[in-house]
Amino acid sequence: MPLFFVMLLALLCPALVYSQDGTVDTVYTDTHKVTYVINTAKADGQAKDANAVTPGAVVPENLAPKDSLGISAPPNKRNRFSFNLIAQNLNFAMTYERLLTDFWSLAVRLSYAGFDESDLRSYTDGEGTINAISTPMMLRWYWGRRNLGKYRYVGPSGKNYSREQKQVEGFLQLQVSPVFYNVDLDRDTSSYKEEVHLRGKEYGLYATLGLGGRYCYEHFFWGSEISIGRFIRRAEFQDELTIYSSRYGTRLLDKIVAESILFVGWMF
Repeated sequence: MPLFFVMLLALLCPALVYSQDGTVDTVYTDTHKVTYVINTAKADGQAKDANAVTPGAVVPENLAPKDSLGISAPPNKRNRFSFNLIAQNLNFAMTYERLLTDFWSLAVRLSYAGFDESDLRSYTDGEGTINAISTPMMLRWYWGRRNLGKYRYVGPSGKNYSREQKQVEGFLQLQVSPVFYNVDLDRDTSSYKEEVHLRGKEYGLYATLGLGGRYCYEHFFWGSEISIGRFIRRAEFQDELTIYSSRYGTRLLDKIVAESILFVGWMF
């Protein structure tokens, strides 16, 4: 339950940040500091174009990109690598994401799930083991990204410097995932159904739609995502075994796929 609230907070907080109108920035010089207000989401490129920003000056509106909502900031970094905790069965995964443009990206995830004999006895009317490797591939659209501020400082030589602090992002995603199973199963001898013996490798495929949010610092980021979908192709054992209704949420055994994921990672 605490994990659920952490994920919910990670998804709700970006909406609150997007509603802000401006950010108070500070310019540090050798002898004094000047504080001024600037909409950093609109004034993304001016520091690069104007190498000398006068302390205390507000960037002219005509230099700012057209962005009436203030949520179209470009990303700090385009490569993201993360470690994921999948709430269903508490499985771990790794994800690599590459931004193709400012607001479109492709990502691939590697995930392992194992069900031992005690798991299957608890979840189903079968007994044995299942080892599953899934490789989800995701197309993501970033519907919003906002800068949370920059700080600027003047060096001893008088040169002006600018550095990003952090950003918040929100995205929608389409996910397609092949799943490879190594199965060693028997029907529970107490079952009224006919006996079943399954050995070997099986294959499944599922698709989901989801949404997520992320907080980005200069390199480090964290966030969460939630997805729901169903199997396009089911493995044989999924149709042979009966899942106990009180044990839904195992992700790789259910007909309906539901995933809630908490992640931390590094951008480069």
